[in-house]
Formats: sequence, C-alpha cells, structure tokens
Amino acid sequence: MWMKNEDELVSEVLEGDQSSFEPLLRPHRQGLLNMAYRMSGNIEEAKEICQEALIKIYRYLYRFEKGKSFKSWIYKITVNSAYDYLRKRKKSEDIIESQKRQAFNGGLDPEKQFLNREIGSKIESCLQNLSPKEKAVFLLRDGDGFSVEETSRILKCSSLSVRTHLSRARKKIRAQFEQANLGFKKEVKSEL
Repeated sequence: MWMKNEDELVSEVLEGDQSSFEPLLRPHRQGLLNMAYRMSGNIEEAKEICQEALIKIYRYLYRFEKGKSFKSWIYKITVNSAYDYLRKRKKSEDIIESQKRQAFNGGLDPEKQFLNREIGSKIESCLQNLSPKEKAVFLLRDGDGFSVEETSRILKCSSLSVRTHLSRARKKIRAQFEQANLGFKKEVKSEL
C-alpha cells in the first residue's frame, strides 16, 4: 500500500480532510508524549500537554512551511505547550507531588530490570533539577537525537545557546550521578 508523505497529508488537512490528521501525527504521537512526560514528570500532565499541543498543531497547521521538518515543528509546539503548562502549574500550586517513574521492561532478568528502573529513576530525578531550558535542550538533543541546529530552531535560540545549556545540563546530571553513586558505594562498604 502506498503511504502519503507529510506534505501531502498537511495539504489534505488544510483542504478540509480531517481524516488525514491522524495519519499525519501517528508516527510522532509516542515521541511527543515522551517529551511531555519528561518535561512534566507526570503522565497525566503529559497527556494534558499533548492534548493542548495537538489542538495547537491542528489550529496552526496553515502556518507550517512545506519542505521544512514537520517533526521539528510539532516538537517545538509540544515543548512550548509544556513550558506554558509548567508556568501555569507553578503559579497555581507548590509542587509537592512525587514524580512518577518510568519503568524499563524489555524481557530482562529481574536484576537488570531493577537496575534499569534505578537508572531511569535517577535520570528523571536529575531532570527535575534542571532549568526548563536545560531540560528541553537535553531532552531534544540527547533524548530524541535532534541536531544542535534543529534544537536551536525548535527552541528559537542560537546554536551557541543550545551548546551552553546542553553542557550545563550534562554537567549537572553527571554531578548528581557521581554524588548518588558515591553515596551508594559508601552504604555498600559500610554493610560489608
């Protein structure tokens, strides 16, 4: 079966064929939800962010420039929706709810599953200590594999700014991991 490309699907949606919107977004839905989850740290909030982003994508689809990266464009909208949501959340309440952790499970033995959950939990914890800009840059660049140039276009900042925020984010995460590992090693040594 012949698959339509994104430009054709965009054109169809703009011409009033609403049934083309789902196939247009289908390949990107999970990635957008993952980004929103990593930005918010909460699956329910991530779903709300994605819902808002999808509404904006549909509403402003006419602004998408054909020939440009559709993926970059929709990630930009999702990141901005996450920023908006987090600003509203911060204004309306103190953040006291503990963050949900994403469990990694791929048929691994129980020990590896435990280690993957621990690492995932530490990374999620580290992400919550980054500034919103550092978090977005880190997730787009290291999490989703966007280039520095693509990340700068998505976040509307310079490549230098992306590199600076990425460097800061990596240093903060590395320092938190080293601190966590040192504490773990001390506990293990004291028990032996």
